[in-house]
Amino acid sequence: MTTKAQHVNQLHREAMELADESFVARLEKDRKRYLHFTRLALEKEAAAAELMVDEDVEPTRSVLHRSAATLAWRCQEYDRAKRLAYRALAGNPPSDIEWELNDLLSTVKLEEAGIHLGRGQLQFSLQGGEIGYGKAAISELSSRMPSIRSMLQITAKCCYRRLSYVEGGIVDDFSEIPIFVDGFAPGSFIVTLRLGSPIQNELPGFEHFENIVEPFLEHLNLLDKGEFYELQQELDDPNAYLGFVKAARKLAPDGNRVDSVKFQASVHDQLKIVSFKVTQRHLADVPLPEPSAEHETLNGYIVTDSDLEKEGVLKLADGLVKTECVLVTDDNAKWDIEGPEDVLDDIVRAYFKRRVAISGKQMKKQKNRVNRIRLASTSDVSAIDDQDQQESTDIPALSLPDA
Repeated sequence: MTTKAQHVNQLHREAMELADESFVARLEKDRKRYLHFTRLALEKEAAAAELMVDEDVEPTRSVLHRSAATLAWRCQEYDRAKRLAYRALAGNPPSDIEWELNDLLSTVKLEEAGIHLGRGQLQFSLQGGEIGYGKAAISELSSRMPSIRSMLQITAKCCYRRLSYVEGGIVDDFSEIPIFVDGFAPGSFIVTLRLGSPIQNELPGFEHFENIVEPFLEHLNLLDKGEFYELQQELDDPNAYLGFVKAARKLAPDGNRVDSVKFQASVHDQLKIVSFKVTQRHLADVPLPEPSAEHETLNGYIVTDSDLEKEGVLKLADGLVKTECVLVTDDNAKWDIEGPEDVLDDIVRAYFKRRVAISGKQMKKQKNRVNRIRLASTSDVSAIDDQDQQESTDIPALSLPDA
């Protein structure tokens, strides 16, 4: 390795160490330290790129310039960021790095134009051979809007479940998120989407819509990078993953008319950007799971795949509604019984106040299994004996537990 190559490697290594320090400062929300270490990293990386400016060594040359340009953008040194990016493009960068450089340039131009995003706002942009500055075929926009809404809805539902699980609360389900277009902006084709409504700008249980926007961008980023298993783990529901990928197939660029779909938002007072580069053709080849055998029931309960058997005394939960019943086991645990109305009606008539054996599917809410059994037919219940039936008559009536 030549002395020059060694110097370049040393500068780059020092720049990355400083960039790591700036990343830690960002996590700690220390803006002053973040900018300090980012500027130091910029000087090191720009010096390394300068040493390679007359060299035709790729991808080293373009990678160093791209890295330096990105650091300059983070320092809000927009002119310097553009110069470094254009210098990289003047060489012979690989196609993927060329794409990233052009994407960075479009981002820098947006910030130069003074386009700033508030909480609950998501900027959506299209770029491609048939996308002009501020102009796009209505079909390219309208065909993607339902996908954006579906993907945001899936992410929001995931957030609701986790919030309810962590805080122990019950959050009502919802069918869609209202999305408003705030207007058009210069620079390719860009619209700003605002989540909420003219009157109520926040969903129950959320501080603001940033709580939805940030995980949405994370989910999109995982999909773009091909980290499908990680995305499934994040969504924690096969049906949610299935819906998210299917919607993304319509959102993704086709590689012809549209070659870039980008989202950016202000997250914790920092601009977060996700460029969705994976194409519709590529996503069409992604294997998808079969729809889950689990299905949602009333009040957000889900039927599990595990069989369950319990013995106890069958009681009414509410004397006015005879199809709501409870099984009281020997340890005085109360199990809500669920099933088709005609099945429950027959069971209550035949087995009320009797000791029975019940088999069915245990149910859960979010990740927690609950004392709730789903019956398929009357054959899932059978009486035990008359002695236990007589003992059961002394058990007091129950009140219907809260869902």
